[in-house]
This record gives sequence, structure tokens and C-alpha cells, in this order.
Amino acid sequence: MLLPAFIVLLVIVAALGAFAWNQKRLFDETRQNLASQAQSSASAVDQAVEQAQQALSLAQEQSRKIASLESALRESRDQADSLEQAFQTLTDSGSDLVLINDVDHLVTIAQQQLQLSGNVANAVISLETAQAQLARANRPALASLQQTINGDLDRLRAASTIDTAMLSGQLEELGNLLGEAPLLVPDDAAPEPVPAPQESASGAGTGDGGHADPDAPWWKQGMATAEQWSRSAWSAISRDLGQFITVRRVDDATALLMSPDQATRFRETLRLRGMTAQLALLMHQPRVWNAETAVLGKALETRYDPRSQQVRQALKIARQLADTPIDVKLPTVDNSLQAIAALREASARQAEEGAIAAPGQPAAPQAEPDAGNSQADPAAPQAEPATDAATGASASQPQG
Repeated sequence: MLLPAFIVLLVIVAALGAFAWNQKRLFDETRQNLASQAQSSASAVDQAVEQAQQALSLAQEQSRKIASLESALRESRDQADSLEQAFQTLTDSGSDLVLINDVDHLVTIAQQQLQLSGNVANAVISLETAQAQLARANRPALASLQQTINGDLDRLRAASTIDTAMLSGQLEELGNLLGEAPLLVPDDAAPEPVPAPQESASGAGTGDGGHADPDAPWWKQGMATAEQWSRSAWSAISRDLGQFITVRRVDDATALLMSPDQATRFRETLRLRGMTAQLALLMHQPRVWNAETAVLGKALETRYDPRSQQVRQALKIARQLADTPIDVKLPTVDNSLQAIAALREASARQAEEGAIAAPGQPAAPQAEPDAGNSQADPAAPQAEPATDAATGASASQPQG
């Protein structure tokens, strides 16, 4: 009985030992796993802390940069505000000399437009700009200049001008007609002669006896038929002979002796004269204008065929151009320039008087030490500040 019980006890003890060993092995494995996980977690935490520190340092650096940028932006805004204020002071409420310089520049442009090209519109625009600047500045000291510019502007607006565009268009049309209109002698530009006007006298003469009276005797009908045949034959012969022989009256006989090459050069010469007349129109040279238009009109009257419609149109345009004067007297802006010069002289005189008065003010205390030698030593240290003050006043005067 004891042996089976002992065997059972041994089995139980062996089973408990195996179970205990198994539990210990599982516990060791779990402890190792937990240790490795704890170690990895600690390394991850260390890495996260390091990254957090890097991010914090980066954020601090970025915040410092942002702060420096904000301060730089603030300084830039302050500088921009100061510059804007200085510019506003310079343009709107600054010295009168700057405004006078701007107005002088605009008035000079207007004078150049009137003298060089006679362009009244551009001169009016320049004076209107100067007038607007003076009105915006609202300076009582420049009221006389504004009134003078207003007077010159009114005279320019009321001045009579030349329609340069219309005259240039007429010159171009005349040049085209001179190149295409037929001469007295056909050339390469107009090879076909102008047909002579048809006379209706022959047709009117045949209307009376063209048809015989049917009730007339046979011999009268025969005479009427013979008369009709003879008139028809004569009109046909005269028409055929008129194509070979042409009788016309010309003032210049050499116009009928021009060769095709001479006619081409003659047309080219007239075209160049038209261009010269256009340049004279733009440059306001009335003598050249009158001479060139007279030559063009004379050439049309003497060298071109007056039976052509193109020649009559060109002659009409040439006479209109010759009768158009271009020596129109335009007003000037000398009054405005004289007013500006007077204001400049007054401004320079005031600046010179201010520069002379500034050093003279501290000179009075320096005369007291000369009264006695006993007061010369105490007054000597005071001379240098007075000199410095005078130097500062004279140095600050050009800046104002």
C-alpha cells in the first residue's frame, strides 16, 4: 500500500516540478520581453525628447528670425512713412523753388512746341498741366504766375491754327493725281490720249433731210437719198481724218516734244516738289510753300491735258493750296517765362538776404570785450560757441 502511494506522490511531485519549471520559464521569457520593450520604449522616448528639443530650438530660432523680421518691417514702415511724409512735404507744401522749376519746365516745353512745330494742342496741354500743379499747390506767393499762365492759355485757345492734316491729305491726293493724270503727250503713266469731245452738228444737220417725204415725187426722194449718203460719207471721212490730225492750242510748245523718259522724270520732279511743300508746311516756311505750290499749279496748266477730269481736279486742288496761307502768327508764352524769371530772382534775393542775416546775429556779443582789457579773458571762452552757432546757422541755411 505504501509503494503505490509513494509512486503517486512522486508523480505528483514530478508534475508540480515540471509545472513550476514551466512557469518559471514563461516568467523569464515575459520578463525578458518586458525588459526589451521597456528598453525600446526608453530609446524611443529619448529619441522623441531629442526631436522635441530640436523642434523647440528650431521654433525658438524661427521666432527670433520672425521677431527680427518684424522689427525690420517696422523700421521699413517707419522709413517709408518718413519718406512719404518728406515727399508729401516736398511736392505739396515744400519750397516754392521746386514748384517753380516744374512749372518752368512745362512752360519751356510749350514754347518749344510753338516755335519748332507750331503745335498749339501740345502747348495747351503743357500749360494746362502747369496750371493744375499751381492750383493744387495753392500758394499765395505764386498767384501772379498762375494768372499769367491763365492769360497765355486763353490766347493759345483762341488762336487760329492751320489744319495740317487736311493740307497734308490734299498734297497726297495731288501727288497721286500728278502721277496718274495724262500729259499733253502720252507717256508710260498715261499711254492713252484723251478723246476729243464729239460734235453733234453733223447729227443735227442730218435730222432735217435724213428721211424723204413718202408723198414727194420720185426725183425728190432720190435727191434726198443721195444727200444723206454724201453727208454720211463726209462725216465718216472727217472722223477718220480727225484720228490722224489733232489741232490744239498750247502755251508751251516744248510740252509736245517730251519723250517718255523726260515725262517720267518730270512726274518724279513734281512728286519731289510736293514732298518739299509738305515739309514746308510742317516746318512753317511760307516762302517755300508758296513757291512749290505755284510751280505745281503752273506745271498742271502748261504740261497736262486740260480735257482730262483728273487734270481739272488736280488743278483745283493746286489752286486751293496756293491760296492757303501758312504764315499764321501764333501767340507765345513769353509772359509766363518772364514771370518765372522774376520769381526766381525774388527767391534768390530772399535766400541771399537770409544767408547774410544769419551770420550777423551772433556778432553783437563779440563787440563787448573790446571795451576793456580786464574783460577780455572771461569773454574769450564765449567766442567759440558763438562762432560754432554762426557756423551751424550758415550750414543749415542751404539745407532749408
